[in-house]
Amino acid sequence: MRESGTRVFSPVGMTAPLTPTLALAYLRELSLDLRAAVVLDPAGEPLAGDSSLAPRARALLTSSGGSASATDGELYVARAPDGLAIAAIAGDLAIGPLFAHDLRTAAGALAVPRSGCSGT
Repeated sequence: MRESGTRVFSPVGMTAPLTPTLALAYLRELSLDLRAAVVLDPAGEPLAGDSSLAPRARALLTSSGGSASATDGELYVARAPDGLAIAAIAGDLAIGPLFAHDLRTAAGALAVPRSGCSGT
Protein backbone atom coordinates (compact mmCIF):
# COMPACT_ATOMS: atom_id res chain seq x y z
CA MET A 1 0.00 0.00 0.00
CA ARG A 2 1.42 3.39 -0.84
CA GLU A 3 1.55 6.25 1.58
CA SER A 4 -0.43 9.40 1.03
CA GLY A 5 1.53 11.84 -1.09
CA THR A 6 3.79 9.17 -2.62
CA ARG A 7 4.24 9.75 -6.35
CA VAL A 8 3.99 6.99 -8.91
CA PHE A 9 5.90 7.53 -12.13
CA SER A 10 6.36 5.32 -15.16
CA PRO A 11 8.34 6.93 -17.98
CA VAL A 12 7.62 4.14 -20.44
CA GLY A 13 3.85 3.64 -20.54
CA MET A 14 2.72 0.49 -22.34
CA THR A 15 5.82 -1.61 -23.00
CA ALA A 16 4.63 -4.58 -25.02
CA PRO A 17 2.61 -4.55 -28.23
CA LEU A 18 -0.85 -6.07 -28.06
CA THR A 19 -2.11 -9.09 -29.93
CA PRO A 20 -5.36 -8.51 -31.85
CA THR A 21 -7.36 -10.26 -29.11
CA LEU A 22 -5.72 -8.25 -26.33
CA ALA A 23 -6.20 -5.02 -28.28
CA LEU A 24 -9.94 -5.66 -28.37
CA ALA A 25 -10.00 -6.45 -24.64
CA TYR A 26 -8.04 -3.24 -24.00
CA LEU A 27 -10.52 -1.26 -26.11
CA ARG A 28 -13.43 -2.76 -24.15
CA GLU A 29 -11.78 -1.56 -20.93
CA LEU A 30 -11.28 1.96 -22.32
CA SER A 31 -14.63 2.50 -23.98
CA LEU A 32 -17.93 2.98 -22.23
CA ASP A 33 -20.21 1.82 -25.02
CA LEU A 34 -18.48 -0.53 -27.46
CA ARG A 35 -21.02 -2.63 -29.36
CA ALA A 36 -18.75 -4.67 -31.66
CA ALA A 37 -15.17 -4.54 -32.91
CA VAL A 38 -12.78 -6.30 -35.27
CA VAL A 39 -9.04 -6.20 -35.89
CA LEU A 40 -8.03 -6.39 -39.55
CA ASP A 41 -4.70 -7.39 -41.04
CA PRO A 42 -3.04 -5.11 -43.64
CA ALA A 43 -5.03 -6.85 -46.41
CA GLY A 44 -8.32 -6.18 -44.58
CA GLU A 45 -8.92 -9.72 -43.39
CA PRO A 46 -10.24 -10.21 -39.83
CA LEU A 47 -7.77 -11.38 -37.18
CA ALA A 48 -9.98 -11.12 -34.08
CA GLY A 49 -13.43 -9.93 -33.12
CA ASP A 50 -16.66 -9.65 -35.10
CA SER A 51 -15.77 -10.63 -38.66
CA SER A 52 -19.15 -9.41 -39.95
CA LEU A 53 -17.79 -5.84 -39.59
CA ALA A 54 -14.88 -6.52 -41.96
CA PRO A 55 -16.54 -5.59 -45.29
CA ARG A 56 -17.88 -2.30 -43.93
CA ALA A 57 -14.56 -1.54 -42.26
CA ARG A 58 -12.63 -2.25 -45.49
CA ALA A 59 -14.93 0.09 -47.39
CA LEU A 60 -14.45 2.86 -44.83
CA LEU A 61 -10.67 2.36 -44.82
CA THR A 62 -10.61 2.54 -48.62
CA SER A 63 -12.77 5.67 -48.73
CA SER A 64 -10.63 7.40 -46.08
CA GLY A 65 -7.74 7.57 -48.54
CA GLY A 66 -4.96 6.48 -46.20
CA SER A 67 -6.10 8.57 -43.24
CA ALA A 68 -5.13 7.17 -39.83
CA SER A 69 -8.76 7.20 -38.66
CA ALA A 70 -12.26 7.67 -40.06
CA THR A 71 -15.91 7.30 -39.13
CA ASP A 72 -19.22 6.88 -40.94
CA GLY A 73 -21.38 7.74 -37.93
CA GLU A 74 -21.50 4.64 -35.76
CA LEU A 75 -18.53 2.75 -37.26
CA TYR A 76 -15.06 4.05 -36.42
CA VAL A 77 -11.78 2.77 -37.86
CA ALA A 78 -8.17 3.42 -36.89
CA ARG A 79 -5.03 2.23 -38.66
CA ALA A 80 -1.86 1.14 -36.95
CA PRO A 81 1.45 2.27 -38.49
CA ASP A 82 2.16 -1.29 -39.70
CA GLY A 83 -1.10 -1.58 -41.65
CA LEU A 84 -3.28 -3.34 -39.10
CA ALA A 85 -6.60 -1.67 -38.31
CA ILE A 86 -9.32 -1.76 -35.69
CA ALA A 87 -12.95 -1.07 -36.56
CA ALA A 88 -15.58 -0.63 -33.88
CA ILE A 89 -19.22 0.28 -33.57
CA ALA A 90 -20.00 2.85 -30.91
CA GLY A 91 -23.26 2.72 -29.02
CA ASP A 92 -25.53 5.62 -28.15
CA LEU A 93 -23.70 6.36 -24.88
CA ALA A 94 -20.27 6.69 -26.47
CA ILE A 95 -18.68 10.14 -26.72
CA GLY A 96 -17.52 10.26 -30.35
CA PRO A 97 -14.17 12.08 -30.02
CA LEU A 98 -13.22 10.07 -26.93
CA PHE A 99 -14.25 6.80 -28.60
CA ALA A 100 -12.11 7.69 -31.65
CA HIS A 101 -9.17 8.50 -29.37
CA ASP A 102 -9.52 5.17 -27.55
CA LEU A 103 -9.62 3.36 -30.89
CA ARG A 104 -6.45 5.12 -32.09
CA THR A 105 -4.74 4.27 -28.80
CA ALA A 106 -5.60 0.58 -29.13
CA ALA A 107 -4.58 0.54 -32.82
CA GLY A 108 -1.26 2.16 -31.97
CA ALA A 109 -0.49 -0.65 -29.52
CA LEU A 110 -1.20 -3.47 -31.99
CA ALA A 111 1.50 -5.83 -33.21
CA VAL A 112 1.49 -7.79 -36.44
CA PRO A 113 0.90 -11.43 -35.49
CA ARG A 114 3.65 -13.89 -36.40
CA SER A 115 2.94 -16.34 -39.22
CA GLY A 116 0.51 -19.01 -38.17
CA CYS A 117 -0.88 -17.01 -35.23
CA SER A 118 -4.43 -15.83 -35.63
CA GLY A 119 -4.48 -13.74 -32.47
CA THR A 120 -7.82 -15.20 -31.47
